[in-house]
Amino acid sequence: ALPAPETTPEEAPAVSLPDEAELRAKAFRAVVKDDTASLAEVIVDRVPNSVWSSWQNKAGKDLLTLSEERGSSAAYSLLAKALGLLKERPRESYEEREAVWVLLAGEVQPRRATVQEDTPVEADDVLLEYWDGDEPASRVDRCFVLKSCA
Repeated sequence: ALPAPETTPEEAPAVSLPDEAELRAKAFRAVVKDDTASLAEVIVDRVPNSVWSSWQNKAGKDLLTLSEERGSSAAYSLLAKALGLLKERPRESYEEREAVWVLLAGEVQPRRATVQEDTPVEADDVLLEYWDGDEPASRVDRCFVLKSCA
């Protein structure tokens, strides 16, 4: 008998051809339904990236393209992370009186603001006062806050 080929740690176990067709169909259904649990079961646990990243449906669409076209944002996020297209931004601390940009959902233009208190890396929100308008200082989720370069 021939020795089994070695696999790298990031590869999932090899999938036989009948299983691959079933798993491919399951992955495409999961993308259409935006079902990340079922999708992760296939692309994370069962099939290596090198295999599922080349899968196409009858229309010639791969999983990532299909998720984008169908508006399956959770599936797109999972696929893009698995392919290395998305990277998590590192958490930063903020100092009192530091100038920042605030990127609010639904707004095209970022807003300028000043940090009102020292904010450690562990904090989930930042106390800010906007430069425009008369709004009182408010807490903003840190994922919307970017440090200014200047």
